[in-house]
Parts: sequence; structure tokens; C-alpha cells
Amino acid sequence: MTALLIAIGGGLGAVARFGIASMIPRTRLGFPSGITIVNIAGSFLLGLVVGIVEANEVAIATEPLTLGLLGGFTTFSTWMVDIDEAPTRRMAVAIVAIPLVAGLVAAAAGLWLGAFL
Repeated sequence: MTALLIAIGGGLGAVARFGIASMIPRTRLGFPSGITIVNIAGSFLLGLVVGIVEANEVAIATEPLTLGLLGGFTTFSTWMVDIDEAPTRRMAVAIVAIPLVAGLVAAAAGLWLGAFL
């Protein structure tokens, strides 16, 4: 049953990612704003879930939410394709660095906030 819930969550997450990323266009210079926002938001939400579960010592199966929904919502492969298709080397570096740093900060913020909820 857990595997089915993970699969359903993954599908829902992927659809949400596609919808959100499709609504947010690339910048004029070619930076993938939509995927970047999705990945940063997903990092925050994952940190939040983990923070809540750990702070409250909740013994629930979080896999459908974390592996499924948020795993489908965020994307590594699209991020890598965006890097490969970057118009310039400088843009490729920005596509690597901005989501990586912002995602780590967002995950830490989610963990911190989750500890208080």
C-alpha cells in the first residue's frame, strides 16, 4: 500500500511541478525561473515535514509525502538539462549555484520552522 501511495504522490507532485513551472517563464537571459522556484519550494517543504516529524517525534509513514509528492514535485533531471542547454557558461554556473544555495537555505528554514510547529 505504501508503494501505491508513493506512486500516486509522485504523479501528483509531477503534475504540480509542470503546472507551476509552465506558468513561470524563463528570464530574458534564459534562466529557468519556474524549475528553480519549484525546487526551492520543494526543499523548504521537505525540511518543514522532516522538522515537524522530528520535533514532535511523530511515528508516521512520511514516504508518500516526502518520496512521493515532494520527490515528484522537485526535479533533478530537468535541472541538469537546463544546465546542459544554458546559452552561456556563466548562465550554466548560475543555474547550478542559485538553486543549490537557495535550496539549502530553504531546507534549513523549513527544518527550523518545523521544529516550532
